[in-house]
Amino acid sequence: MARTNVILWEDDLWKNFYPISLTHPLFELRAGAFSSLERAKALFPRAQISAVCRKQLQPIVEEMGINTNPDLLPDNTPILLINSRIFLTHRAVNTISRTNNTTVFLSQNIPVALYVVPGDNSWRAFFESLPDDDSYTEIMSNYEAVELDVPIFDSLWDIISRNSQFQEMDFITFFRRKAVPFVGDTNIAIYNPDDIYTGNDVRIDSYAVLDAREGPIIIAQGTHINSGAVIAGPAVVGADCRIMPYTRIRPETTLGSVCRIGGEVEASIILGYTNKYHDGFLGHSYIGEWVNFGALTTNSDLKNNYNNIRVKMPEGEMDTELNKVGIFVGDHTKFGIGSLLTSGTTVGVSANLFGGGLFPKYVPSFIWGSNSDGFVHYKIDKAIETARIVMKRRDKQLTESRINLLKEIYNYYTEDRTAFIVEQHSK
Repeated sequence: MARTNVILWEDDLWKNFYPISLTHPLFELRAGAFSSLERAKALFPRAQISAVCRKQLQPIVEEMGINTNPDLLPDNTPILLINSRIFLTHRAVNTISRTNNTTVFLSQNIPVALYVVPGDNSWRAFFESLPDDDSYTEIMSNYEAVELDVPIFDSLWDIISRNSQFQEMDFITFFRRKAVPFVGDTNIAIYNPDDIYTGNDVRIDSYAVLDAREGPIIIAQGTHINSGAVIAGPAVVGADCRIMPYTRIRPETTLGSVCRIGGEVEASIILGYTNKYHDGFLGHSYIGEWVNFGALTTNSDLKNNYNNIRVKMPEGEMDTELNKVGIFVGDHTKFGIGSLLTSGTTVGVSANLFGGGLFPKYVPSFIWGSNSDGFVHYKIDKAIETARIVMKRRDKQLTESRINLLKEIYNYYTEDRTAFIVEQHSK
């Protein structure tokens, strides 16, 4: 494909990805080994990447080096717009590259990509407002349409339920022929080594187990796997992670960079920079960044009656149509020791829960408290100070734009938080 400007767009379904989407554009969500942004950069290494996202996220997206201003894009090169909710593949890129006209690409009758020839400025409409059903209908009626065989996801639990498929696809596309020998002891148990990728400076200690018989294992650079840890594929462990002794990472798990993981993790996705250092179970869950799980924090991912699990969001309750669903936790949330969380629990951004026991199934952002002493509004200045301290420990800075975003979330969900506190106090 000729040099192309790539624009990743998010649409009005971002609310379905609560609470992760409060602080992350949809193209930062992980599926398989990468986020949509990382995958686009890998598939279009020569392209300038821009983004259509919510206004409140634009400052932090700009900090990532991603342009959000349409006026900075040239008119003399092709434009390729990509829906952030798709799992982009090499095959899809090859299909798109064969087009010579302005073309909309559809999957499940949803626009997933739009290729625009030089001189056609119709793509600018994407920057006026996030696409919704009406704008999608208009797009489909205005352009030549071509079917594109790509997965498209519509919720966090949808990603989790198909993550093994995404992990397999990423391994085949990006890792199978790039394995780097790791530095490790000879008494490591390795099953199906052809389906194991290890990056540079990976350290694996004695008596660790890497079992790729059921799916590939990807371990990114700088990660340390301690003695006795078991990783069963398909699984992805991001860069600079620390896997504690005797940890069990079970299939379909994706860990982002700089995580500290202990205990048992199954079929879960963690964006990164999260501590689950101690024993406890995390299953079929989607976790943001800068989350801390105290010792023995455990979630359920299956109801005793095996019925479908429902998830409560600020806009209402949703039936996942799945019977294996864990928890969904926003950035900067902390759980004290012995925290218990039932199937389908959602906890917003920067909640601080302690005292153990079974917490409510829906906890808004910026809630502080315990089951025994009750819940209150988490003071925003205290939450920001804690976030700043935690990020500094990993050599990251809490920028002014991220502080402003946290304040905006705090203010927007004040009524939701108040209603929660009143409800809990009445019990």
